[in-house]
Amino acid sequence: MTPCRVALATLGCRLNQSEGFSILQALQKEGFSVHPFSKGAQIYIVNTCTVTSRSDYKSRQMIRRALNMIPENGLVVVTGCYSQLAPQEILKLGGVHLVTGNVEKPYLHRLVMKALKDPASLPLVQVAPVMDERDFCPMEGDNFFGHSRAFLKIQDGCNHRCSYCTVWRARGPARSAPAPWVLSQVQRLAACGYREIVLTGINLGAYQWEDVNLTELLRILLEKGGMDRLRLSSIEPTEIYPELITLISEASQGVPGICPHLHIPMQSGSDRILSLMGRRYDSSGFKALAEELLERIPDLFLGVDVMVGFPTESEEDFGLTLSLLQELAVAGMHIFSYSPRAGTKASAMPMVPPEEKKKRYQKLQELKEVKLSQFMKGFVGREIPVLMEGRIDKASGLLRGLSTSYLTVLVEGKEKKVAKGRYYTVKITGAKGNFLIGRLCF
Repeated sequence: MTPCRVALATLGCRLNQSEGFSILQALQKEGFSVHPFSKGAQIYIVNTCTVTSRSDYKSRQMIRRALNMIPENGLVVVTGCYSQLAPQEILKLGGVHLVTGNVEKPYLHRLVMKALKDPASLPLVQVAPVMDERDFCPMEGDNFFGHSRAFLKIQDGCNHRCSYCTVWRARGPARSAPAPWVLSQVQRLAACGYREIVLTGINLGAYQWEDVNLTELLRILLEKGGMDRLRLSSIEPTEIYPELITLISEASQGVPGICPHLHIPMQSGSDRILSLMGRRYDSSGFKALAEELLERIPDLFLGVDVMVGFPTESEEDFGLTLSLLQELAVAGMHIFSYSPRAGTKASAMPMVPPEEKKKRYQKLQELKEVKLSQFMKGFVGREIPVLMEGRIDKASGLLRGLSTSYLTVLVEGKEKKVAKGRYYTVKITGAKGNFLIGRLCF
């Protein structure tokens, strides 16, 4: 009998991606075969995001794409943050068979199998109240479906209440994985051959299990995990403590080590706007932190989230944001245009006109390109470690890799001589667009 083919599309953050991999592998272990998100599957799963109204829109578009591809007797399943907050909106799209939230993700494979056996029960909405969650629910996996790096969710939920955000309502209160479990998973993934792991969470810096915080967990993983390098996903500026900075600084160049790559939400350079947002720092504090990180961690790729057009943001407020970003040696910027989220404090504030948001967005986009180019130039002529991805860049025909400092590197060489998921020393010979160019050092 031909295995039932399942296709999954994930939107949003690395945590969502990690959960998506776990869902696919759980289905694979039940006998399902994994299919690309294109025609030919029987089951289509959309793992949604709701961080902005644009994320909601993209989630709906992906659901409609699945509905257009589904065969007779197939299933369209929707899960994730958008479905956690708006399950009935998804049901109104028509044709969706199963709608679940984030609580159901660890056993979504069982719900899918039940739906296949009992089609008369469909459509079904099963979304448990995530705000009642108090314990971390592990999601395991060792197959990342073509990715050269491993991903591991070690924290979920958020206790902050930023005035523009609905993610805390979609993810529930902060909760963390037991440190022994995290260590066992990292050891298992290292034994499977992965050399780099991305540790993910909604509020990663809030990791706390008994007396083990994030810094202590990283020390344990460096000592006993067996992984070449650890990489952190986004972390709040208020949760980057001196001991964490020291540890990353000490471990940024070694093996085992921590990748010199941090992504920190800045959001605005205006103290007035930061206060309205409910952020727990001011612009001077953020600047001091960023400068310390850049001074103490060699080759640090410092990425920031920044929002334009927050309600009441004036030209002066935006100017402060632009000025702060110009002063700091940031390497990457994730730029958001503010969009009102139902039920948030910010949604009741006076809005910035769309054309003004667009203009400000474009200014930051131009600065983003300049900053990345400046950062990349610092690597030309040097030899750096690069994790090879096992694929070829279509435009150039060169091998693709990722540096520890989170730069995509196009490498001259033959694919057969390079093992996917392994680090190689690469001599950087130039920079072009968003890529470094280099050659292998054998």
